[in-house]
Amino acid sequence: MKKIAFLLVLLLAGFVQGETIKEETFSSMGYEKELTADGANKTQCKEIVFYDEFGQEEFTIISVHSVFVPNIEGNAKIKVYLNEKEISAINPPTEFKRIIVQKESLEEKNTLRICATTSDSITKITVKNDSIIGNYKTAFFPEGSFKKEVLSKELIIGKEIQIRTSLKNFGNETTYVEIIDGDADREDIELVKGNSAFKGEILAGEEKALEFTYRLKDKGTGVLPNAKAVYLNEFGEEEKIETEYPEIKVKALGEKALEPVIMLKKQINAVGEKSEIEIVIINNSLKAVYSAELKVFSSELEFEEKKVFEVIHPKEIVYFKTAVQSSKAGEFELECELEFEGQKTECQKARIIFEEESIDRKVIAGAVLVIIGIIVYLYLYLR
Repeated sequence: MKKIAFLLVLLLAGFVQGETIKEETFSSMGYEKELTADGANKTQCKEIVFYDEFGQEEFTIISVHSVFVPNIEGNAKIKVYLNEKEISAINPPTEFKRIIVQKESLEEKNTLRICATTSDSITKITVKNDSIIGNYKTAFFPEGSFKKEVLSKELIIGKEIQIRTSLKNFGNETTYVEIIDGDADREDIELVKGNSAFKGEILAGEEKALEFTYRLKDKGTGVLPNAKAVYLNEFGEEEKIETEYPEIKVKALGEKALEPVIMLKKQINAVGEKSEIEIVIINNSLKAVYSAELKVFSSELEFEEKKVFEVIHPKEIVYFKTAVQSSKAGEFELECELEFEGQKTECQKARIIFEEESIDRKVIAGAVLVIIGIIVYLYLYLR
């Protein structure tokens, strides 16, 4: 039912599949005899030669049509080699396996080698001669294009942590995609802010990024749920990809004695303007901490300030104020480190923005001053 709903959304969205530039079956290329491995624990191989005659903008896709008998899960497999390098392993139950070949793996003349190996339980494998080698425009999501990352450095029970899930289309065609949090109903975490799901188009070369916030509820949490995505490939088939499971190490609140936080008075500032920042430090422990050295810095702004706190008592909150400015426009990161008793704690980075003051603002400000001057003059002259 879910698959039908997904396909219906694609139709309503006016989705267009990838463009076929050229495709040929093994049979039309002169390889009419099918590859067959018959009998338990048998291996048979077949070689096919083809030529790469297209430019960098197209993708070569090898579509291997296989039949496993019986078509059940097992140790039987098909291995696919291109120019003596393994590019895919096909396990049952599978009918069509689509293998996208990176352009740099192709030569002018290429040798495709397919080897089928049976097992005790799967005793016959056939690679059909209607398998295809083709050139297409397509969406492409290689390894590493789909990621789920933990942005927060400090992971403490009851605290919020920032998560980022991103998917980038490295292909040259638009596709429709659905991204969902893999297991959002887990009891040890809670989604408190942001959106961890997406449905819509992803253009060629585009990256879709979702930023959201979990609250950690259990110290035993060691792995966060992964993210999953579903999209329709250029053959009208539903494809599924997943991120890795982010590993984390959660601390209880009392395990982190000092917790420094960067507070910005203003996030957006004018170039040359001094922007006030404040570091708030909380002693979460039940004992005093002595000689805590705070360093506030930004490598991008060539800014650094230091402060030593002789003592911070249990549950005490202390503050350090300073200011930062920039001679150029841009978005910069502020960081801080707190070193005490042989330990080092880092703040979560804060982003600060400096913008050039626009001409419009200066003109408006000047005009307002002129008008005020005229009003004052008329008042003094006419009274």
